[in-house]
Amino acid sequence: MEVANKLKELSLDINTVGFYDEAEETEKMMNSLKAEGEMLGEKKGIKKGIKQGAKEREKSIAKNLLNIGIPKESIMQATGLSETQIARLM
Repeated sequence: MEVANKLKELSLDINTVGFYDEAEETEKMMNSLKAEGEMLGEKKGIKKGIKQGAKEREKSIAKNLLNIGIPKESIMQATGLSETQIARLM
């Protein structure tokens, strides 16, 4: 509360007017929070994309293995895909 009172006092002082602009400070804070949120969202998106790409790669490998006659059980063991997932690739 003491800080708020001092800021109010300074904002009314003719010698310090313009040093602190509440709207400008609020905008700076909002921009900083927005940038931080965008960065976190981007990191989350990249992580999700990498995970999705890895799953697609597993499916691609499983399909290739099926095409060369490798048994489903071996493919399940090697890729971690379920029997249902492998059946969808056929």
